[in-house]
Parts: sequence; C-alpha cells; structure tokens
Amino acid sequence: MNSAPEISGYEFDQRLLRHPLAELWRGRSFTGMDVVALVLSDAGAKDAVVRDRLVSAGRDAALDPEQHETPLWAANFSATRPYAITQLIPGESGAERLIDPLDGILGNDEESLQAVRAQLSRYGAQPPTQPPSGNGAIPSYAPKARPAPEADPTPQAGPAPEADPTLQAGPAPQAAPAAPAQPSKIDIARQYRRKIGGWIYLVVAVIVLIVFTVTYSVGAAIGSSVKDEKPDAAPQPAVSPSPFPETVLLPAFRKVTTAPYLRPDGGPGLFGSTYPAGTDVQVITTAELPFAIGWPRPPAVSFLGESSTIAYRRVQTDDGAGNPRLTPDLRIALHPCKDLAGCLADRSSFDQQWTKVFKAPVPATAKDNRTWLTVKQAKPYALMMTRAFSSGGQWWLVGVAVTGVSGEEQTVQNVLNDIWRQTS
Repeated sequence: MNSAPEISGYEFDQRLLRHPLAELWRGRSFTGMDVVALVLSDAGAKDAVVRDRLVSAGRDAALDPEQHETPLWAANFSATRPYAITQLIPGESGAERLIDPLDGILGNDEESLQAVRAQLSRYGAQPPTQPPSGNGAIPSYAPKARPAPEADPTPQAGPAPEADPTLQAGPAPQAAPAAPAQPSKIDIARQYRRKIGGWIYLVVAVIVLIVFTVTYSVGAAIGSSVKDEKPDAAPQPAVSPSPFPETVLLPAFRKVTTAPYLRPDGGPGLFGSTYPAGTDVQVITTAELPFAIGWPRPPAVSFLGESSTIAYRRVQTDDGAGNPRLTPDLRIALHPCKDLAGCLADRSSFDQQWTKVFKAPVPATAKDNRTWLTVKQAKPYALMMTRAFSSGGQWWLVGVAVTGVSGEEQTVQNVLNDIWRQTS
C-alpha cells in the first residue's frame, strides 16, 4: 500500500509499521477519537494464514472480557484489504494487541516489530519484561495468559510424540530444569475447541430452546392473568394539564433528494472567480446532498460518516492511477433545520462542530443574512463558508471547506462559488 487506507468514517495520517503482508496506521475517526488500524496488503489478504490470524485477533479484541476498556471499534474481514480498528487509549492494551496477529508471520523481521513497539509505547504500551519463549518467538503486548492447570502426574496411555527430523539418533536427552513456557490464550482456546468439537453447538441450541420455551410459557401465563383482570377506573385529576407541544421530526439523511444541477453561466459569485459560461465540469450527484456539485476534474467522493444531526462528505480529485488523491480538496457538513429561523439559531453550535471535525477556521464574515465566509490566504489556500438554504421544502445548514495548493486559488474559488450558486 502506497498511501493511507481509505476507510469510511476514519482518517489515517501516521504509519507505525510497514511490511509486505500488513501495515499498522494511527489516525482518528470523524469525531476526533484516536484509533489504530491493522490493514492487510494485497499479499497478506491472499494469504489464508495471515487472514485467519487477523480474524482471530479481531474476535479476541471484541470478545475478551479483559479488553472491555478498549473494545474493537470496527473491522471488515471480507474487504479487499481486511482490517481491524481499535480505540487508542493511553495506558490500555487495545491498540497494542493488534500487532499480535503478526507474530510468527513476519518471521525474523524483529526490526520492524521493535519500531512499532517504540511508537506504541508512547501511548501507554509497556514492552515485555520477559525474554521471548520458544524458538524464534516474538514478545507480545497482549495480556499474559493465566497459568495452565498442573498436569496429572499419572502418565496416560497414548501415541508417542513424533521425533524432530532435525535431531540425530542417540540417547534420550535429560529433562531440562527450566519450566516449560506457558501456552498463550489463543493456544488454550484452540485446545479447548478441539476437545469440545461440535458438541458445544448442540448444547447451546438445546439450552436456548429450553430458555425460550420457559420464557414464552411464563409470559403467556402472566399476559392471560393480566388480561382477565378488570382495570380500576382512574381517579379524575384535580387539575388537567395542558397538552404537550407537538414534536418536529426531521427527515432522515437517507431521504435526501439531489436538486438538478445549474450549469455555469459566468455570472458573479460570492467571492473571486467563477466558472465561465459553458464550462465542461464533472457533475457530482452521488454524494447524497440536496444539491449537485460541478467539479473541475474526475471526482472521488468519500462518505465520512453521519451523526444524528450532521452528515459529513468529502470530494477530492482522482487521477485514476491509484495514486494519492489530489487537490482541490472539498469537505462538506450538512445539518437539517425546521426553518430559516431554526437554521440561524443552530448556526453557532453547527459551526463549532463541523470546523472542529475538519480542523478549519469558523466562517466569521457575514455576506448576507444567511451566508458567512472566511478566507485563509496562508498555505494551503482555503475558503470556508456556512450557508442556510432551502431545497425541496426542507431547510438546511451547509458547512464547506475547500483547499488547494499554490496556483489553485482560482479553482478553489470556482468550486465554492458553484456551491453558493447551487444553494441560492
């Protein structure tokens, strides 16, 4: 992988480990939460052993009761490049344990593992104090396994272990005085799974059936007895309360209808340059926004996530060759309002939220009674706008941040003015 992974709702900017089979990235969610992700490469995704190790580590992170402080935040084991994401909390073990599935796969690549351990140690990871056990084992940040129960001293009958083909014939070696290395949690789980086999599924199914039958019977009996009882007439209240105000239900984001695109006409815009009349632009109607967007080059649309009140989108330029996405870079936040007065009342809190997520200045200069703008001349050049508008009978607040490299100032202005025109 030549660039940061593109995972909806997350942004990664610091690679902690790079290997032909996998990469470890540190980043954050769209709400600003610090996370760490292990993402397999194409070669790692095709290797069944690597894929199984990632699935096992992800399930352990999700189900291990000792990991409830730092749960598995997101995972996709069937993606083109499978990945697992945990929250990065200083002093906890949720992030560090993601390197465990690499144990034994990276072979003797000790330098890479030491590098990532040094990175993670800044966020609370404690390096192992005991030397690695076994032949070529790699120290792990995962919680230490509990000691296995002592073996029965009475010898059991069974097949003799196979001899190591690398050893020469000779007298039997004496028992080593050191105690054998304790098995890891994963090894213990695999041993129990082999012993229990398929019986566990049958036992669980029987228990679930019994619990359901008893619960249904008790519930039916209680429901029947309650139904037979005649409710007592409620006493008349001394004072009748006034009716509750009606609640206002905002439309769900999934029902957004994109308005038809208005082609450039060369007219004036909100700030600076606009598309000349007849400009051939790429029209974006797949971003699930109330308005379409005219983009100067082939676009790459990303859905950065949604909360109960705000949806986040991103548009960049895709060169079609798999390289990192290019500028201009457009980030959009969308918030539904009851009416124009509601939009004006929500603007201050809305601006605080979306500018914090996008790390952008708050639009501060009022251009009219429903449009605010900020121009950032320092590199990178950027324009920020908050605007209230109506589309299809619904009022919206939209927050826009457009950035570009040196020489793209006119392009950035064209994009912002196009959005201003589409929301007029």
